[in-house]
Amino acid sequence: LGELWTPPVKDAWTKTYQTVQQVMSPALVRAHAAPKPPPRKKAPAELVQETWRLVEKDLDAHGIKFFLKIFEIAPPALKLFSFKDEVPLEKSPGMQKHATGVMRTVGTAVAGLSDVKSLIPVLEALGGKHAQYGVQPEHFAVVGEALLWTLEQGLGELWTPPVKDAWTKTYQTVQQVMSPALVRAHAAPKPPPRKKAPAELVQETWRLVEKDLDAHGIKFFLKIFEIAPPALKLFSFKDEVPLEKSP
Repeated sequence: LGELWTPPVKDAWTKTYQTVQQVMSPALVRAHAAPKPPPRKKAPAELVQETWRLVEKDLDAHGIKFFLKIFEIAPPALKLFSFKDEVPLEKSPGMQKHATGVMRTVGTAVAGLSDVKSLIPVLEALGGKHAQYGVQPEHFAVVGEALLWTLEQGLGELWTPPVKDAWTKTYQTVQQVMSPALVRAHAAPKPPPRKKAPAELVQETWRLVEKDLDAHGIKFFLKIFEIAPPALKLFSFKDEVPLEKSP
C-alpha cells in the first residue's frame, strides 16, 4: 500500500485481526480439549475389496499357492481336475490356467459385494455348475481354509484381525449361497447324455488315429490286399518284398 498505509488504515487492520483472533482462538482451544472421535470402522466389504486390490496384482502366483494348499489339505481333491497327472504340479500349465481363472472369479465376487442382490444369482449359478465337476458341500470348508491361508500369505502384516474377520464372514456368506445351490443341482434329475452328431464322432476319433498315420496306413493297405489280392497289381510297389516293409 505504500503511502496509503496510513495510521488509520493500520489501526483498522490491527483491530480487525484482533477480532478474528478473539473468535478463532477459543474455538481452537476447545477443539484441542475435546475427546477425539474413534477412527471410522470400515465395513467388511470395504476391507475385502481394499485388500483384494493388493492380491490381484499377482493372480497367477496366488492362484498356484491357493490350489497347492487345497491339495495339501485334501489330496483326493486333485482327482477332480483334468490336470491331475501333470507333474510337477506347481508348474502344470493346466493348473496355472485353471487357478488363474478361479482367482478372477473370486475377484468378480469381491467386486460384486457392492451390489449383493445382483451377486446372489451369480453365486447360485456358480454353485449349481460345480455339481457337474463332482464338487461336494464338504469341499467348501477346504476351499475356505486354503483361500484364507493364501490371503494371509499374500497380505503379510496387512492380514490384521479385522481383515481376517471380514474375509471369513464374506466367505461364509458365499458358502451359504453356493452350498444349497450345489445340493439342489446334485439332487436334480440328470439330463440324458447329448447324442453326438456323426461328423463330431468322426472328427474326434480321427484325431486319435492321425497320431500315427504311417502305421495305420500300412495296416490299411495290407487289409486291402488281404481282401482283394489282385488289387496289388495296380500299384508300382507290387514286387517289393516283404510288402509290409516296402518303402
